[in-house]
Amino acid sequence: MLLALLAPPAPPTPCALMPLSQRIFLRGASPRNGFRRLSCSRSMSSTRSTIDGSPSASPSASRTANVVVIGAGWWSQGWHLPHLHRNERARISAIVDSSPHPKSNLNPKLETLSSLAKKYRANIYPSVDELLKSQDGHEMDGAIICTPHSTHFNIAVQLIQEGKRRFDESSQAGHRPMNILIEKPITTNVGQARELHRLILERSEAEKCASAGLIGGGVGCFQINHSANFRPQAKAAREIVESGKLGEIQHVSASFSSPLSWIFDDPAMVPWNEPDPKDSEMLGNGFAWGQQSHLVSWIYHVVGKDLEPDRVFCGMTHSEKTGADVSHSSTVLCKNGAVLSLSGTSLLPGNAHSDPPVGKRVEIKIYGSKGSLVYAGDDQDSSSGKLEWLRGEDEDENKIGAAEMLCPNLGFEFEELEQDGDGTRSLQAMIRSCLGEEYYAGADSLVGLRSVQIIDAMYRSHASGNCEY
Repeated sequence: MLLALLAPPAPPTPCALMPLSQRIFLRGASPRNGFRRLSCSRSMSSTRSTIDGSPSASPSASRTANVVVIGAGWWSQGWHLPHLHRNERARISAIVDSSPHPKSNLNPKLETLSSLAKKYRANIYPSVDELLKSQDGHEMDGAIICTPHSTHFNIAVQLIQEGKRRFDESSQAGHRPMNILIEKPITTNVGQARELHRLILERSEAEKCASAGLIGGGVGCFQINHSANFRPQAKAAREIVESGKLGEIQHVSASFSSPLSWIFDDPAMVPWNEPDPKDSEMLGNGFAWGQQSHLVSWIYHVVGKDLEPDRVFCGMTHSEKTGADVSHSSTVLCKNGAVLSLSGTSLLPGNAHSDPPVGKRVEIKIYGSKGSLVYAGDDQDSSSGKLEWLRGEDEDENKIGAAEMLCPNLGFEFEELEQDGDGTRSLQAMIRSCLGEEYYAGADSLVGLRSVQIIDAMYRSHASGNCEY
């Protein structure tokens, strides 16, 4: 289902990146004062304060967030739409898709747009262009982009520019920021991912220059739906790294195994297994784009911006039935000298979406000059693993090498795949931003860019047989 899109506007002027520690807990679109100590609980409740730090009532107390869902395929109908429908803090104001009856081999029983309109009491639009001309477009607080990878860039640019228009036309009374949650990967094109990151940074720069009376800088939040990054365990891991307790990060060893051969071996699953013909730079498709992006994004959210990838060497194996990549092993050399060792496969027996589902197996080890961090387990069994900090430096020599369990009451959890409830933590963060509340930035545009850079280089390295930059 490809949407009719506007051509992207001319690129704006580059700007500087605000300190990463100020981008983690954000209020609406405005940076909070640094990193808050984390509690390893399932709750993500937070308080809101005024500019001087005194408590204030939440602006969401008297309204709900108007959220538009762009793309009405398998994931939207199975997750985003029912989650939003059950969430008392949001309403589905519109659904956008160019197809009156979306199709998916993953669910042959998808509903028509007219049926969705009645079910969710939402207006229907055939394109983002038509949405932005409407009252729903003018009044939307946030949008979820859940469309084919090749369409992500143009849609995101349209929404960012809509936020910019609102900001430019606003008065001191404030304006309605544009909040965006985009499905992973952010794009499959490095140039596009870099441009989206630059556009978001420009809006952040405008935000910092804005009057205190204005809420945000044209785009409230821009998050990628890597739901594992919003878990308390990911936040606790990041806090340990930012505290300096691991010292300088020098090595990361990580693997991700998924029971998804039934997708990557099925010739009918074309969007999963074949490069998008609309993206001339996409050299392959399969497990790396479909799954490994989760692992890479988690690592980069936790270790921060310092591990900028420089060179990548990768080998892959492929399905004989579809040509999709089904396993890989890669070495990533970073500009600061750190080395990442990443592997992944879809060859784990079973089905991640069966009843009961077979779990994905994840193992992440982060090594620093003063200590290390280990997080591993089966994502369908929280008792299968835990987040551990191994001390490498301590005043008490007897504690060196000792393991301390972080978030002991939670065990191992990764992606949020539950279809029940009122939304993943990533969706909840977007809703909070829509309502002007503090939210956790688990997967921003820099995390998205790093993921695309590494995976794109993996495909290029396998194709050339050389180390790629």
